[in-house]
Amino acid sequence: MIKVLINAQFMESLLYSLEAEESVLGSVFFNNNEMNVIADKLLVEDFYSPNNQIIYKAMLALFHNNNAIDMITLITYLENVNNLDKVGGRDYIINLASVVPSTANLLEYINIVKDRSVLRRLQEKFSELIEKSKSVENAPHFIDQVEKEIFDITKNRRSSDFINISEIAEETINKLAEREQVVDNVTGLDTRYKALNSYTLGLQPSDLLIIAARPGIGKTAFALNLALNIGSLEKRPHIAFFSLEMGVEQLLLRLLSAQSSISNTKLRKADLSSTEWERLQTAVKNLKGTNIYFDDSGTVEVMDLRSKCRKLKQNSKLDLVIVDYLQLLSGSGVYRGNRVQEVSEISRVLKEMARELKVPVVALSQLSRGIEQRKGDDKRPKMSDLRESGSIEQDADIIIFLYVKDEDNDDERKRNLTQFSVAKNRHGTPGDFQLIFNKETSKFNSYSGD
Repeated sequence: MIKVLINAQFMESLLYSLEAEESVLGSVFFNNNEMNVIADKLLVEDFYSPNNQIIYKAMLALFHNNNAIDMITLITYLENVNNLDKVGGRDYIINLASVVPSTANLLEYINIVKDRSVLRRLQEKFSELIEKSKSVENAPHFIDQVEKEIFDITKNRRSSDFINISEIAEETINKLAEREQVVDNVTGLDTRYKALNSYTLGLQPSDLLIIAARPGIGKTAFALNLALNIGSLEKRPHIAFFSLEMGVEQLLLRLLSAQSSISNTKLRKADLSSTEWERLQTAVKNLKGTNIYFDDSGTVEVMDLRSKCRKLKQNSKLDLVIVDYLQLLSGSGVYRGNRVQEVSEISRVLKEMARELKVPVVALSQLSRGIEQRKGDDKRPKMSDLRESGSIEQDADIIIFLYVKDEDNDDERKRNLTQFSVAKNRHGTPGDFQLIFNKETSKFNSYSGD
């Protein structure tokens, strides 16, 4: 019994430090300017002691009214609001000034108070989550909420100071100097398509890129080409490819076809010459050297997808996320029955994930049939053609439409030409380029205009 009591007291002592709280408050008496730092980093509820909460709240009131803070002004304020006796009277206020070991260590005292506050909030949250877990109906959504709530509590446990513009300018100049040395000005993940890189400078961290087209144009094939090109870079980036439409075997066959230049049909039939078998073995060897991860588990909830990506990021195994395709995902269930609202939630979560994990997210998207129903030759996709668009165009940093011109279908020389329309580019200008698409090998190649 005594041992249990001692353990309980020890655990409770980890949740607060009265000495640190008193040192933070006492520091203000030595230098009123310290309130600028303290007010920026600590909330009233970060203090464990009710007495210290009342005193800090009083100090904040004096501070915001531009009044000096010393023992006299603080005692007078507390008397006026009938709180002086609640905090232990004048003796407790006078004692605060004598318990400060050194104001030079103020930031350390602040961090101790903040960290203990986070521990208390985590303890409360864990107790709350344990109760909620007893009646969970949607496990993936609940798990995602647990991750998010804990992340929200811990992410700001150490507040950072403002950064002087001179420091930012110096750092920016150094980055620009480094970029000057980069070949082709590619600062993100090199797609190995010069035309695409000219608009994106490579796929950038925290960006959401939407690639949209009607069925049969080559969305999945292009996404696989991106994965193959980026996965083959010297640094071997880690790529998570979520396929909600095709199985791993189908995806792998397409990758092998693109890598070996052997048609999909021949691969499926295994009708290969000895030379083609050699090329296939080489392609397999090259693919083994990449860090491309396929997920065809039927992950349909965007929260589940984000949870899997977080785990990869925690293990330093995530540099790019590709989702095929957006409309096959489902949301949290809050907007069930309202598909436009649900797709809006999905695009918002994908954008939040890109920013949180600091990786580019490429999401494929379907276009509505409105294009095919338009009269005349106006078959160029528009923002309004995004199926169940919701807030896709608002959340996306870059939107690229793939389409084939009717006149190109009638021209033998241009039959494999695919148009790429950069309809939105948050970091640059919109524009157009073309790539050659070999459907037999699922391969996109650069187009020189010849």
